[in-house]
Amino acid sequence: MGRQARSEATRNRIILSAVQLFAEIGYAAASLGDIIERAELTKGAFYYHFDSKEALATAIIEEGSDKMFGVFNRIRNSSAPAMERIIHGCFLVAAMIGSDMVARSGTHLLRAFGQYNRSAGQIYERWVDEIVARVQEAVRDGDLRPELDARAVSETIVSAMLGAELLSNASSSGADVLLRMTRIWEVLLTALVTEDSLEYFRQYLARESMRHSADAADDDAAVT
Repeated sequence: MGRQARSEATRNRIILSAVQLFAEIGYAAASLGDIIERAELTKGAFYYHFDSKEALATAIIEEGSDKMFGVFNRIRNSSAPAMERIIHGCFLVAAMIGSDMVARSGTHLLRAFGQYNRSAGQIYERWVDEIVARVQEAVRDGDLRPELDARAVSETIVSAMLGAELLSNASSSGADVLLRMTRIWEVLLTALVTEDSLEYFRQYLARESMRHSADAADDDAAVT
């Protein structure tokens, strides 16, 4: 293994160890010593990659967010209507938060550090900007009501997406996030979609919810 590959492996080990500890005892309770011990590294190896626990948290936020942007944009160039892509992307993000420890930890840290961390603020803004573009497409498609403000709609969708994860984490340790995402979109469709398109997207939402719930059940069965 080359030097760069070893360095990347060490960095990933630190991040994974931190994510595991944060999930077990929380960010505040996990000390640098705990993280270094879990990663089975020296202090020097840790400080080569991160100069503080806050810097490590920022790296987790950024890596988790990159994973979620990647999955959200997986069908950016699809020929599907923009509104379908928005809904599908939200479900993909919810599923990733449920299955990927770094994405889940990054989301929790993003919420905790949003007021104090520059990267966190930039990530929120990136989400809003990304969905604004899709909302504007959906208006041009004739699927979203044209009198709606695209940025306000985008902010509402981002808030709903993050809120679904927050409520699910508080009530079921994340187990019902897909159900909560479905409930949120049932409300959003009524508020946002044109009358002519509403029934179509209600049916699309039902199919999307069923498909992701089936995928989650298959993943659980594979684990057990």
